[in-house]
Amino acid sequence: MPPTAAELIRELALGPMVDHYAFALIAREEPLAWAREMVRRLLHGWTDQDRIDDTVLVVTELLTNAIRHAGGPVSLTLDLYEKGVTVGVVDRGRDTTVIPTAPVSLLASLQDEETAEISGEDLPENGQGLYLVSSFASAWGVEPAYEGKVVTAAFCLAGSTA
Repeated sequence: MPPTAAELIRELALGPMVDHYAFALIAREEPLAWAREMVRRLLHGWTDQDRIDDTVLVVTELLTNAIRHAGGPVSLTLDLYEKGVTVGVVDRGRDTTVIPTAPVSLLASLQDEETAEISGEDLPENGQGLYLVSSFASAWGVEPAYEGKVVTAAFCLAGSTA
């Protein structure tokens, strides 16, 4: 069973919640661009630029998956903690079993000699989103939510001002 958001927060010792934001993206034009800008604005001054960029990348991937695969309304939450941040994307998809809980690189099973022969054109354009989430977030999980599911990514923030 994948970890819940509460388990992620507890395991990563993010500390007490400092602030909570929730956004419905259904009526937004350019919801991905809007979400990226909002996350950047809310995290500005909270952590270093590299961690903000990581968080924005993960938010983009999670929202893209929700918009592309789940259909229906999508919402975004961003919770600031004393030592970290969590982002959650809620969608109408109910099947949490189709989401791998431990994404792996498509290159992981290849030998070094084989990976040296692979060019960018050989890699798939789709299907790498959760691998990116796993690579950039400190931890992530998926759990059922009211009328759907939520995918949560947690980040321990270096350079946090809290």
